[in-house]
Amino acid sequence: KSQSRLESHVKDSESKMYVTRRLSECQRNSSKALPEGPNSGVLVIQDEESKPTCCFGSCYDSELKGLPFPQNAKLTVIYRTGVGNDRRSYHDPVMFIPVLDHPPSSNRYYVIKRRGKHSGEASVSASEEDRVPSCFCFSYVPEAKPQ
Repeated sequence: KSQSRLESHVKDSESKMYVTRRLSECQRNSSKALPEGPNSGVLVIQDEESKPTCCFGSCYDSELKGLPFPQNAKLTVIYRTGVGNDRRSYHDPVMFIPVLDHPPSSNRYYVIKRRGKHSGEASVSASEEDRVPSCFCFSYVPEAKPQ
């Protein structure tokens, strides 16, 4: 892969632009990963050098060990609910797309579902203020529909 191809610019009709950078470059020099101008962002691409390894470097590890998330990785968010026999695990295949005008170090992403009924839709994020009181001093965040 040539350097010029890896650092290509992707534009949409509203002059928003993403620039691609290798994950290993971002890990070595975070200032290189800054967006280049207004309405811009950085798509991070996992390269050979940045792939996590296990077994003393003899094979690649399938789990990512930190941020920023590379956009060319097939990621799955796993979350669990309940306890004991009522414990359930949910697996959501997703893509993390960086928010424009924020460097990768800000860790701000749009989370896009990759499969299923809501494929291509962004998940709704919640904050502490969105919590709703429940019984016995517990609170929860009500489920919102993807957009």
